[in-house]
Amino acid sequence: MKTIIDSQRRFFLEGHTRSLLYRKQTLRKLHDLLLENEIPLADALEKDFRKSFYLTVENELSIPYGEINYAIRHLNSWSRPHRYRTNLINFPAASRSIPLPYGAVLVLSPWNYPYMLSLVPAISALAAGNTVILKPSEVPSNSSAALARLINENFPRELFYVREGGADVAKELLKERFDKIFFTGSTKAGRSVMKAATEHLTPVTLELGGKNPVIVMPDCRLKATARKLTWGKFHNNGMACVSLDHVYAHETIVDALLEEIKKCIRAIYGPDPRQSPVLPRMINEAHFDRVMSLIDPESVVTGGRGVREDLFIEPTVLHPADHGERLMQQEVFGPVMPVFTYQDSEDLIRMLKNRPAPVSLYIFTRNSRKAKEMMREIPSGGGMINDVVLNFVNMNTPFGGLGESGMGNYHGKAGFDTFSHFKTVISKPSWADNFIKYPPYRQFNLRIFRSILGRSFRNFWH
Repeated sequence: MKTIIDSQRRFFLEGHTRSLLYRKQTLRKLHDLLLENEIPLADALEKDFRKSFYLTVENELSIPYGEINYAIRHLNSWSRPHRYRTNLINFPAASRSIPLPYGAVLVLSPWNYPYMLSLVPAISALAAGNTVILKPSEVPSNSSAALARLINENFPRELFYVREGGADVAKELLKERFDKIFFTGSTKAGRSVMKAATEHLTPVTLELGGKNPVIVMPDCRLKATARKLTWGKFHNNGMACVSLDHVYAHETIVDALLEEIKKCIRAIYGPDPRQSPVLPRMINEAHFDRVMSLIDPESVVTGGRGVREDLFIEPTVLHPADHGERLMQQEVFGPVMPVFTYQDSEDLIRMLKNRPAPVSLYIFTRNSRKAKEMMREIPSGGGMINDVVLNFVNMNTPFGGLGESGMGNYHGKAGFDTFSHFKTVISKPSWADNFIKYPPYRQFNLRIFRSILGRSFRNFWH
């Protein structure tokens, strides 16, 4: 791996990736390869998760396609220097910042979306002009191997290379010097990545998890809310960083909401959810056992059953739930929806303000003013009002966590910026010189400095 990393750094320093045309050609090639290989990629996902071809395209490939096309369309404008006003102390001069690639980038991706969460940051890194070593999770072994074959057989390894392996491989990679590290995964693993990056003072972007809460106000549109919550929670079987983790429903509507959710589960997944083509399986027995251990049989409103040999867990709703239970001490990351009851929204806000910030906060209400106030008060990486999950797929807006749910942003231009160093250059004509910077200093010089560097001209004469 050290040989490949060194070859990537040489390739970068030789200037091959600086060309915008080269970057666009790389992205178009990746787009076409994904399109041509949808079936083998989907077959690998089917072996790992029991995902259908439709879910592969919808969940895993549609966003990378969109990111590639969006980057190609906007790459010229993103790469232009940004001009700034120049202050008086530097006059006459032109001030601008130039987006430049970092160099050799390491992308560490998780297992829950093995293609999408690997490719999207890699696309942003390549668009910004970096070289990329991608380390996908080894847990979905078939998907990891399929992605490695696709990339390593079609791209020069000094530009883009996939290194398969387990935690030991990730640990060894983190010992090497990279110019930027992008990690998606758990908060615990994120701390380890951050610690390793400090050895080389490598800048890091962390996209982590979090217990994303939903607040359902008494004035919500009940049926629409239930339908959106059902889809958002059980989409990809709840195995998404933006999936809603638990629900706070007002005491006046909680019973009606639960009834509507039960109807929606049956409407979307049928009378036997195990036969549904849109419900993937748990990734392995350990994950199955963990999620099943979070289900209190006495709190089950619907679902609650699992088939270990099939790695299948029914869409499950729990109520009443207890904040002291284990399910509130960890991210659920599975098809289990705890529903809590609240009485006063101000008390709920105070409680949520004292919890670690989730990556997403969701609020359902017809009162947009109140929802915006709550969004401003409750810390989170981002969120949605009257919908869930789809905040992740908007390439026009930055996406990222806050505190324990992450640091830094990506998607669209935010992704380009994340993988770029903005180099500020102030350019002056050769004849320009400012006499007041030279000794000997006089009272007149001091007055000028104070005026130019912060005080008003009114104070200049006093």
